[in-house]
Amino acid sequence: MAIQAETRIDSNRLPQHVDTLLQVRTGKIKPVFTISERSAIFKTALTAPVKVGTLGCDGDEQAFKAHGGPDKALMQYASQHYALWKEEIPQNAHLFTLGGFGENLLASNMSETTVCIGDIYRLGNELLIQVSEPRAPCYKLNHRFELKDMSLRSQSLNRTGWYYRVLSEGMLEAGDEIFLVERKYPQWTIANVQKFLYKDTRNEEAMKELSYLPELGSETRTLFLNRLTKNLFKDDSGRLRGGEGEALPWTPYKLVEKRRETPRISSFIFKATIPSELVTDVKPGSHIRVKLGKDGKLVRAYSVVGGDSNRIELGVAFDKELSRGGSRYLHENVNIGDELQFGVIKSDFPLQQSADAHILIAGGIGITAFFATAKHLQEKGMDFHLYYAIRSLEDLALSRYLDPLSEHLTVLDGSKGQRLDIPKILGKAKTGTHVYACGPDRLMSAITSTAEALSFPSSNIHFEAFTASTSGDPFEAELQSSGKVLEVKEEQTLLDVLREAGLEIGSSCEVGNCGTCKVTVCKGNVDHRGTGLMESEMADSMLSCVSRGIGRITIDF
Repeated sequence: MAIQAETRIDSNRLPQHVDTLLQVRTGKIKPVFTISERSAIFKTALTAPVKVGTLGCDGDEQAFKAHGGPDKALMQYASQHYALWKEEIPQNAHLFTLGGFGENLLASNMSETTVCIGDIYRLGNELLIQVSEPRAPCYKLNHRFELKDMSLRSQSLNRTGWYYRVLSEGMLEAGDEIFLVERKYPQWTIANVQKFLYKDTRNEEAMKELSYLPELGSETRTLFLNRLTKNLFKDDSGRLRGGEGEALPWTPYKLVEKRRETPRISSFIFKATIPSELVTDVKPGSHIRVKLGKDGKLVRAYSVVGGDSNRIELGVAFDKELSRGGSRYLHENVNIGDELQFGVIKSDFPLQQSADAHILIAGGIGITAFFATAKHLQEKGMDFHLYYAIRSLEDLALSRYLDPLSEHLTVLDGSKGQRLDIPKILGKAKTGTHVYACGPDRLMSAITSTAEALSFPSSNIHFEAFTASTSGDPFEAELQSSGKVLEVKEEQTLLDVLREAGLEIGSSCEVGNCGTCKVTVCKGNVDHRGTGLMESEMADSMLSCVSRGIGRITIDF
């Protein structure tokens, strides 16, 4: 078994030689893993000296802004970890080679247990660097090492690496001796800081000390300060797993329960084929993408009714006249035991935390957008009311989620002449109330016009459409990067055609709400649809899930 060596430091006998630099590595941003993914994780060992400034080595790049800056000028990874990874994950041993974690510096002995926040090291004749903060591993490690939970493993085992800021610029090359010049905080090793970052997260004494430790990097120090002063605990799941179109976006789930709720609506419960250790709860406004059809090229997004990332419940309406194929496939072709590919749970319709009260308005199947929201509001004891308009009582869907809401719920039965009184609802709203609506276009229009008439602030109104008009005249889309021309037929979306061409385009809601599927329009005119773009963005962008080109357009992404 590989053993990690540790270097004993006598703080009274500094400077002290602690290690020798094995490699210096730099890299350029380039497409990796998927067509849409860019990274500089693949770095090359340098054979000549390199100048190191306050932002790092000359020629080194970071694709993500948060991966760089003065506090993250250089990143070091413990070389001895690679032997441990090879032993623990033998099937991927060929991937665990020096430089695999995207580090700039590699040495023989230093590790998270021997390096402390604020340590100052001298390399060569001039260069002085100071340890700033632990590296927070992200989902790209999952791609890099072809392991779904690699980022989580790295974090849990304190094998993440660490960052330096540059105090005095200078030249750097492999073979430079590393001398520890100053150690102010021997108690704050990288591993000990990580203990309070990820495990003992409620330790107030540690929060107080780390929040005001001046040498600790701004990002990590702010995280502790937010915990201490705002009781704000950041969710790491997005960083560790990635968002839509990022690391491992598709996961197999098996249908374990299918139930007819109303003549038009069925509920579906899917369980992850391989349950994840990193479980994500369903948040207000959550939805998820699923691949449907024989070839999986039909991708649709549905609101998540309940569950978590290992167990997902959906409520889906099927209208033979309006279905674009997704709901038909779920209702008519998917049976117990069938396996489908799902994306990650994502919320693009969240609650406004600054609101004093919340009004939820649902029409028909739009109710599925609010089950998780209403449950959250009730559990938190917040001021809210849900209005649910249906054609008749036989269209009352998933009543088991509605029954606990009691006085917070008003159901309006259209067959009895009951209607949503939008002027009355908005007229009674208190200052600071936010309104959320999901339903057909006529509901959205009624709320918008009433709000204008009552001078109700538009910034306090939030819509989510559950259908979108996507068909229209055929058009052509030329890809600027290759010159290839794609034909988009009347019933197709640009997003569908791009996927069929083998291009992985990020998306989420797929009804024009969120803006995730935005592409750049280099030339041509567009019939803009959906609400995911601001007016200023429409001059050179379009939503590939709903908007349509006119004639021929040229796009890039």
